[in-house]
Amino acid sequence: MKIGKKVGKKVESTISKGKKHAWRIATWSAVILGLILIGRPLISLIKTHREIRQLNREKAIYEASIRRDSLLIENLKNDEFLERYARERYFMQGKNEQVFIVE
Repeated sequence: MKIGKKVGKKVESTISKGKKHAWRIATWSAVILGLILIGRPLISLIKTHREIRQLNREKAIYEASIRRDSLLIENLKNDEFLERYARERYFMQGKNEQVFIVE
């Protein structure tokens, strides 16, 4: 009878270890599967947010350029500004003037 009890306890501990091992495998499998299922969309989301930030920076640059060009267009409607702009930018000259380009 004593031998039977020892064998029974040993069998129970072996089964108990097997169940613990199976639960560990099941838990780790679920964690890995969860990381795979969540990880891919998360990486895609991060890439999308980076692209959005980059596009917003480009948008700000283009909007500043549009404001600057719009202001220039408004100023070019003024004849005095147009004349000054042409002289500075394109080295044009007025009546009775000579232009010397110094670099």
